[in-house]
Amino acid sequence: MSFFIFDMIYTKPSLSIQDQLALLKARNLIIPDTQRAERYLNFIGYYRLSVYFLPFQKDKDKFDNDTKFDDILNLYIFDRKLKLLVLDAIERIEIATKAVISNYMSQKFDIHWFLLKTLFQNKSEWEFFIETTDKAIQRNRKKDHIKHYLKKYGSKSPYPPSWNIMEILTFGNISHLFSNLRGKHKKGISKNFKLTSKSMDDVLRSIVDCRNLCAHHERFWNSRSKHSISNDSTQLIAKGFNGNNRSAYFQLYIIDFMMQKITTNSTWRARVSELLQLLPEVFHKKHMGFPKRSIF
Repeated sequence: MSFFIFDMIYTKPSLSIQDQLALLKARNLIIPDTQRAERYLNFIGYYRLSVYFLPFQKDKDKFDNDTKFDDILNLYIFDRKLKLLVLDAIERIEIATKAVISNYMSQKFDIHWFLLKTLFQNKSEWEFFIETTDKAIQRNRKKDHIKHYLKKYGSKSPYPPSWNIMEILTFGNISHLFSNLRGKHKKGISKNFKLTSKSMDDVLRSIVDCRNLCAHHERFWNSRSKHSISNDSTQLIAKGFNGNNRSAYFQLYIIDFMMQKITTNSTWRARVSELLQLLPEVFHKKHMGFPKRSIF
């Protein structure tokens, strides 16, 4: 049985680097240095670069007049640098989120609080989390901190304490874990970030989306978040904002909001602002959703 509505056969052939260059030139792209362009096509790939063609094409398969190969390459490099900045911030946010959840819940209950199903809203989601944790323990059993625990204490309890478990779970796992906690526990955790339970949920889901997109080397600079943030959360994070809260700008805003809460004298916003100078200003609003008054 086919899972596709149309069983069309893909007939486009693989093109040599020389044929790719010829195709780009035929589509009105200026390539002053052919050897340099060949090298980038060889080591980055036509397909990966092709998603950066669109801002330079008003008409399908035809580049706007005076568009150069470097215009596309510079946009690709800008996006790569932006993703590295985003991942740098998300690493800190992930670590902070794990630490706050573990500290709060361990102090409130005990070091194995995640095994207490009464703390969670949905039983089946909690059971799935435990299954995920079991697999993570097995997958990481040779890591020093897990190996040490299992060797010394594993006969009494197969589950390491909360702070150890946090180290082997993904940010996505933690986002789902938080989402399934009962309201009063979510509220206590969220206060650490000056957020409500709902807005903390929204923030974590959005940042996990950003993390996955950047970590898998997808296009970020003009992306749209898959997660819809509530209006209340939007106004709590950015009072007065009336733009698209799925835009790349708002994703950057959310990350900066969290960085301001977990660090003192954060330079992340300034580094993003500096990088944005490399991008034509017309692209900021048109493709990234920047408002007239931007924080970057």
